[in-house]
Amino acid sequence: MPVEGGIVENSQQVELQKDGMAIEKKGQERRTPVSRVTRMGGKADFTALEKALRPLSEDPRKSCSDQVLEVLRNAIICARIQPGVPLSEVAVANVLGVSRTPVREALRRLAQEDLVRVYPQAATVISPLNVHFLTQGCFIRRSLECANVQELAQEISTRDLRELTRIIEGQGAAIKNGPLSDFFRLDEAMHQHLFEIADRSLAWTHIQQVKQHFDRVRWLLNRDPKHAERAYQEHLLILERLKAGDGTGAAAAMYEHISAISQDLLQLRDSAPESFFEN
Repeated sequence: MPVEGGIVENSQQVELQKDGMAIEKKGQERRTPVSRVTRMGGKADFTALEKALRPLSEDPRKSCSDQVLEVLRNAIICARIQPGVPLSEVAVANVLGVSRTPVREALRRLAQEDLVRVYPQAATVISPLNVHFLTQGCFIRRSLECANVQELAQEISTRDLRELTRIIEGQGAAIKNGPLSDFFRLDEAMHQHLFEIADRSLAWTHIQQVKQHFDRVRWLLNRDPKHAERAYQEHLLILERLKAGDGTGAAAAMYEHISAISQDLLQLRDSAPESFFEN
């Protein structure tokens, strides 16, 4: 059965199946529903792909493959291309106006991050949300962020508190007036700023490397105003504890804030198709 919104290239329909599982190179097996690893005949859906991908940047400091990687990664994390959807190398190249070489390199790197799955001679598909990576990312992020705010509470300046307040007030405005995508952006900015003012940018860089699957869930959740409102209230509590110089309280508030994703994940798994997730 065709996958709604799938980006495909012309070919006869190919379906990989063995004991109900998709097969990867070297005999490795991953539980991806067969219906999600189907390449279909017919014209590639360029219209859907054009809506999902934003234009390449004109930054001469970035290679073409780096720019393609950034565009595709952003589209996957922000759920503009859904898990399980086939992704055509040819279609991406045509939409972005580049050759297939940088697209192939970008897809290879996305496969290393498990954001796409490559099935040789069959298809490349957007990976399901990986629960194993999510739980590890949550643990790493929680450990570093709690330790950061606990120490930061004793040394944060009035100027830094004003900037943090400005960012969080912007989050409240995004919830009230929209768009909610601004809330996600300012949510990210707040967490990054907490590391920057503590002069721990390297720690934030490490978090960035492990939280991509975490962000896929956060993006889905932040489309719900109720979730965004709850996260906003949690941010206000963290800010309050920092203003009071209460490191223990700030760490506890941060722990609850990041841990909430675990319960949200359970609810999301119940409401979303099972094929979007794997254990």
